[in-house]
This record gives sequence, C-alpha cells and structure tokens, in this order.
Amino acid sequence: MDAGLKAELEAKVYAGERLDRADGEALYACDDLAWLGRLAHHRRTELNGDRVTFHTGPPSEAASMIYGGHETPADRVDQVLSLRDEQDRTGEIRAFVPVRHQPEGEAKAAAPTETLKTFAVSRLLLDNVRHVTSSWAAHGLPVAQLTLNFGADDLEGPGDGSEGAADRDELLTLIWDAGFRPVERDAAHAVVREHEPAPSLAERRSEPQQVWA
Repeated sequence: MDAGLKAELEAKVYAGERLDRADGEALYACDDLAWLGRLAHHRRTELNGDRVTFHTGPPSEAASMIYGGHETPADRVDQVLSLRDEQDRTGEIRAFVPVRHQPEGEAKAAAPTETLKTFAVSRLLLDNVRHVTSSWAAHGLPVAQLTLNFGADDLEGPGDGSEGAADRDELLTLIWDAGFRPVERDAAHAVVREHEPAPSLAERRSEPQQVWA
C-alpha cells in the first residue's frame, strides 16, 4: 500500500468516517499488521474504552463469518458489509464473531497473522456493531489475547473443563496482561461483574508474567 492511500485511510478512521468496499479491500492488501492493529484498536477503544467482556459457557447469539477457507478477501469484505447493512436496517446484532475454518486432513488452518488481519479489518468496517468476539477455544489463549489489540473487545468459550476450556482466573490474568479491564457478562451481554482495571506497566514489570504456551 502506498503512503498516500495509507494516510487517506488513517484519516478516515480517525475522523470516524464510514469505510467502503474499496477501503476494505485495500486494508486486506496491506502487509503492515502493526498499523492495521493500531487503527482497529482505536476504533474498538472509541466503542468500548478499556473494557474487555468475557463469558464462559455456551456461545451467545451473534452474527458470524467463517474465514480461512476458499474465500477471497473481497468475499470477506462483502460479507461484513452485508452484515453492516443488516444492522443499519434492524439494529439487532449485538456481536460479530469471526470463525476460523477448520480444514480436514492435512490442510492447514489460517495462520495467526491472517486471523489478526481478519479481526482488524472486520472491526474497522463493522462500525455499527459494538462487540467483536474472539473464541479462545477456536484460536487458543495466545492468539485470543492478541486479538484484543486487533479490534476484539469480547472473549467467549467453554469454562467447564471441556476441551479448549479456560477458567476465570486465567481469563482475568490474560485480559489484565493485555492492558484491559475485565468485565464478566452473561449470554445476553449484560454485565455480571466489573473487575479492577489493568495494573500499570511498572506494576506488571515488577511481577513475573504468565507465558501462554
């Protein structure tokens, strides 16, 4: 992506302007993942501040998009924009969940970098849906934590000891270590409990940090 287009897209995001299909395709074509993450983080902060909601249990009702199969980036843009149009009409979508395609046999699933780009671009395009949800069961705790800096503001998955489960203390630590305030919610996105904000960087550096393996 040339510097002029990059500056134009950044200006639109920071001005709160709605991005169009061409903008979405340009964002997917950009290889500067850190820049995409910064833009998506700005948008999610405008909508949700420093809060990251989380829910352990059955998946909540949400719009979704499967990625990492045979679709093109343009296909993903079209699907997200279709959801955006639906939300303009109905206002009924509470959350959006990018779902990574799980291939059979020896085929590989989408790489973590593709996951982060998908979250970032989706957050930037889907400006009228408040929550973007990341499943720790689908992506694993390390990638789910990274998505919090690429547009995601909500974590969801099993917490009952089943495969891919995470307990409450793990999630609190994960969210705090990412620099956010954890907020427990129920399946309807109603707040159950607000926790303390993340410790300062100095406080975090003074304690051994969890390494998600």
